[in-house]
Amino acid sequence: MELDRHICTQMIEKAKSFSQITLDDDYIVRDNKPDVIRVIYSKGDILVDDVKAGNQGVWINGKLRFSVLYQSDDENHRLDSVNGVVPFQEKVIMDEIEETDDITVDMEIEDLTVGIINSRKLAICAVVNVIARNLEEEDEEIACEIPEAGYEQKQMEVPMLCLEENIKDQLRIQKEMILPNSKSNIGEITFYQVDFRNEEILLQDDRIQVKMDGQIWVLYRSESTGEYECYETIVPLSGEIETNSLRGDEIFWATVRTLEADLEPRVDYDGENRMLGLDVVFSVEVQIYREETCRVLQDAYALDKELLIERNHVPINQLLMKNISKIRLLEQGRIEPNQQRILQICGSSGNVTIDRVQKRENGLQVEGVLNVHILYNTTDDAMPYAHTGSQISFEQFIEIEGFTEDASYWLQGGVEQLQVNLLDNTEYEVKASIQLAILALHKEKLSNIARIDEEDLDIETLQKQPGMIGYVRREGEDLWDVAKKYHASTDNMMEIGNKVLIIKQVH
Repeated sequence: MELDRHICTQMIEKAKSFSQITLDDDYIVRDNKPDVIRVIYSKGDILVDDVKAGNQGVWINGKLRFSVLYQSDDENHRLDSVNGVVPFQEKVIMDEIEETDDITVDMEIEDLTVGIINSRKLAICAVVNVIARNLEEEDEEIACEIPEAGYEQKQMEVPMLCLEENIKDQLRIQKEMILPNSKSNIGEITFYQVDFRNEEILLQDDRIQVKMDGQIWVLYRSESTGEYECYETIVPLSGEIETNSLRGDEIFWATVRTLEADLEPRVDYDGENRMLGLDVVFSVEVQIYREETCRVLQDAYALDKELLIERNHVPINQLLMKNISKIRLLEQGRIEPNQQRILQICGSSGNVTIDRVQKRENGLQVEGVLNVHILYNTTDDAMPYAHTGSQISFEQFIEIEGFTEDASYWLQGGVEQLQVNLLDNTEYEVKASIQLAILALHKEKLSNIARIDEEDLDIETLQKQPGMIGYVRREGEDLWDVAKKYHASTDNMMEIGNKVLIIKQVH
């Protein structure tokens, strides 16, 4: 028997794995760079090149990219920086995977340390958190109805979240900034940091718009004096990715990762080195879902035929919540007694690390840390620049109605705003707003009719039944159950309490 079916594409999370790896290597300072006597500040990120599923594990190939700001041993206390990479191949244990599975990996540096082995060699060590997911797109066929007449059908409306489009693309954004008049022309850039905050994704017609703020600070040498100067600014960034036509009511989940973020000096319209050129490349992954209500065929019978129903179970996702939870933080920090006193804050950066997520009844308990890094100008001429920072802990309960242990979720933490104010030469104040983006899904195995076969019904037996039948319903039986048992139409039945009067049709 042919059935009308609805096709709903599901993004099924078959497995999820959390792990932590350590990457370490020695870095030899190039010959054109001066000797290292003191590491001031370091930054790093992870670039994943390739992910392959194997026997009970996932092989990840990538590289740790790092930059180190340091003080050299010359008499002028010259600052310089080095950049390098640590290639890696790591295996993450994950059960129930096959070589053809599509594995997505998120890697985040929890801690990066740079030690001095000698003046020409640095020890690089990074602790990296890894989240691996085994995701699979599956087209599920759900029986909706029997298109032919002559059958009694029981249907119900089931809400479900269907995957409409899975987009993986790259986005390049370029921006130019003019130095304010109070700043000198740029001789050369010594070090810079670019962070991205206040991320916003918008679906508009046939485009995905990506908007965010770029938090930039740069340490450079003046073209005229050779002295070091700092400049910090926030610039709005935006770009678009093409997609299929959208209706405007879609549910989506987006992941934006920074692949490259380069800052270089440029000449302005007057031919002076007063311009900064920012060139950023992002990878953008967006899953676009459509929330719909599907009429599902639950059961069926015929008045003059026996229906043999074969069932299966179809996995479906139902939306519980998509939201952004915001947390405001205010904390004072103090430099260590052995650190140089603060003369001026040159630049600050911050990132959110989620340390622990616990499933609770009707929600998630999230614990994490805002890592704040501060580069400052000191009162010590022999060590003119130094680094300090804070780790500000936070916890937040995200209430999700209907959330259970079996539910799945996607969680992202990011910095919305960050401001560091100097209180005195030993203390500073951190004002921050962080956001936790959450997509929570209820996973259900939907009982689905896979096929229906027909057999002839013993008409003689039916005809021998009386024209009217009185029936007392058992506990749990409804009118449909009784009608199906006697191959009667519910239109020809009367209910009186738990009693049913069945008026038989003549076949």
